Amino acid sequence: MTYIQKKSVMFRKIILKYKFQKKKINIFEEKERNFMLYLLRKFYRIRLLKKFMDKKVGIATGIGIAIIIGVIIFQINQTMWNTSSIEEYYEKDGKVSSVVYPDNPQFLGPLQINKDKYLLGEHVYVVLKDLKPGDKGEVLFFTPKGILYHEWAFDGNQNDFMKKYFKPQLLKGKNLCEKEDLVGEWTVMFRGYEMAQLTFEMTEDILPRQEWHFEECEIAYELDPTKEYSIKEP
Repeated sequence: MTYIQKKSVMFRKIILKYKFQKKKINIFEEKERNFMLYLLRKFYRIRLLKKFMDKKVGIATGIGIAIIIGVIIFQINQTMWNTSSIEEYYEKDGKVSSVVYPDNPQFLGPLQINKDKYLLGEHVYVVLKDLKPGDKGEVLFFTPKGILYHEWAFDGNQNDFMKKYFKPQLLKGKNLCEKEDLVGEWTVMFRGYEMAQLTFEMTEDILPRQEWHFEECEIAYELDPTKEYSIKEP
């Protein structure tokens, strides 16, 4: 093989190698372009999905807020439906399906009373619960003028749960002979633990048909479910 032939063969090999390399580069560029198109499509789909999710989240958030507002309005309405004005209470002579002041439990350790505000003539319901052996003492009830109105003894060794009710009223034996002696903020405490107190209010308005209880204190009536109904002579 002559020198020229050898060069010709070498040149053809170089050309073939160049074409092969160029083909490989074209294939790589094609793959790169396809990959970039794939990424662009992926990004576009992600953006569409994000917009969709944002829209759904916005709708869900709006629905959630509407539900919360609806629950709050329902609770407010329920509370309002369960109460009557004092004027309505008197106009209907107490014959209403609701109360003037709804239950609003007040707590002092194991002690609980059912409301924070009462009409004169209403019962104050009191509960002692979760008493433990060794829990022993007295619950004291004071009038707005600081007069000890009632004492309630308890003993956790005998009962872990106790309940009673009483109705603040005129008592000659305690020199409570005016309605005004009962009106105001009452104080409840455990004997020996006077720093911790619970309070409730007796208003000046009287429960219909109970007015006669607050006219004079010739005889004091005590209502206590733990005892028989009794009348104390002056």
